[in-house]
Amino acid sequence: MRTMQTRKWIGTALRLCLILVVTQSARSQEAAPSVFFPRPKNTGAFDASLGLRVLAVPRDISEEELNRAPALDAQITVGLPLQFTVLSSADLQFITNQVKGGLRWSHCIGDFCVGAGDEFGFWFGSIYLEGFDNSVRGWMHYPHVLLGYETGDVRLSLRGEWLYTLSERTFTGENELSSTKNRLVGFAGSFMMEQPLLRNLHVVLGVRLSSTEFHHQTWFAFSAFKRKLLYSELLFAVLL
Repeated sequence: MRTMQTRKWIGTALRLCLILVVTQSARSQEAAPSVFFPRPKNTGAFDASLGLRVLAVPRDISEEELNRAPALDAQITVGLPLQFTVLSSADLQFITNQVKGGLRWSHCIGDFCVGAGDEFGFWFGSIYLEGFDNSVRGWMHYPHVLLGYETGDVRLSLRGEWLYTLSERTFTGENELSSTKNRLVGFAGSFMMEQPLLRNLHVVLGVRLSSTEFHHQTWFAFSAFKRKLLYSELLFAVLL
């Protein structure tokens, strides 16, 4: 009886190993991993990255260090039929966090690719200090277009996006201080480079510039500015 069970376990283990080998072999034959480059993926194929995103806050908002701690940045993309791709991401920080989801359609001609997509982001944060009990939550909308160029193992992507604030609600304790409704607050442009660093290690290097009246990561500055300011962000991530 034990012999039969042992054989079953060995058989199951061998089948699992065979599946892993076939999967790894198939993955190695696919294109290099990418989460930003607008090349359509095979249906069900996915890529992910994990890294850090650092925001530089304009001096107009604060001359002191303000929420400049790096945010953990995670990206996951999944291929769908008809050249669509599911987009999902999160930038997580202790004080401010945002999760986003959306879809992108893309098409390639040779080494050049173009894409258009739409994402919605839910952001939230809270800060509890001495006599300071504030929290916030809101929704953002990010329609965007992309242009990509692939040269060898290096993938370059330019992304332009519109920034809409769909809602923003600020609270002190249980009391709601303010709420904001849908409006266009600015624009952003990003440049991303995805490339191999070591033998099996691919990385993402990127910069994002946004001209906007509001950036969710600076909500607790309670800035009274109603004009656009320039924000810059740097990204470094590892493709998993």
